[in-house]
Amino acid sequence: MEYQELYNKYMCLLKDKENCHNKLALLKDGYISTKPISGKKYPYLQYRVDGKLLSEYIKDDSLLQVREELATRAALLEQIKEIDGQLEKLRTAAAILDKSLSRKLITLGRCAIMEVMSLAERGKSLAFSSAMTALEGIPAGEDTEKNLALWARGETSFKESYLNTLRTHHLTEG
Repeated sequence: MEYQELYNKYMCLLKDKENCHNKLALLKDGYISTKPISGKKYPYLQYRVDGKLLSEYIKDDSLLQVREELATRAALLEQIKEIDGQLEKLRTAAAILDKSLSRKLITLGRCAIMEVMSLAERGKSLAFSSAMTALEGIPAGEDTEKNLALWARGETSFKESYLNTLRTHHLTEG
């Protein structure tokens, strides 16, 4: 393939971004606040779940670990921003050099976004997708539904599901 180095760099960056997201999934999210109770200050981790602000008491022996996790999370988010900037530069270069390569990179980027979703998020995404296509009156084909269900259960990659659907409708080579 022409421009193999650009393609390889893009793939490496997508993998790095996926690794960052996988690490983020294991870390605490939120911020530390202190609450005064009976004249003494106690640390709490505050975070949101479904838009609701929750607080979790942090024991003294865990405070340093929570702070480290939050700092690691901030560093990973910054790393993802940097990777996104590099990915954008490569997509811009591909768009100038080769339209076919540009389309491949865009497809790979779209698929990579879907890969980092948790199984719960995948289930919600699939349910939303089904509801939207039903509203539009154009339900997905049986093969597409099967491919997406496999992805939602973590049994196949989104890329494979997506490419199978494109192949079924003769929208891609191979």
